[in-house]
Amino acid sequence: MYTTSTLKFMPHAQATVRRYENGDIYMISYRTVVIRLSADGWLTCTGTYSRTTIRHIGAFMKEFVSLPNGERGSYYMAKEAYLGGYAINIYTGEVRPLEGE
Repeated sequence: MYTTSTLKFMPHAQATVRRYENGDIYMISYRTVVIRLSADGWLTCTGTYSRTTIRHIGAFMKEFVSLPNGERGSYYMAKEAYLGGYAINIYTGEVRPLEGE
């Protein structure tokens, strides 16, 4: 089961946020899952897609990613993880390759 909401910073965008009972959060831009944030802090990005989706990613990161140093997540953080082919743990800063996921 999950609940669906909009992005606080882009409430009229074609993006939705799904919060699952297990604590996982998915950001869906149009009909594509773009960001996965697991309950234990692992963030993965499946692509940057379009200019509009880039804005959706930025809004999601600003709203849902709070780093240990007090800063907010950014589009560039998600883009770097995508281009590098890794997941990043937003709580610890640890990275791991996406192979096998």
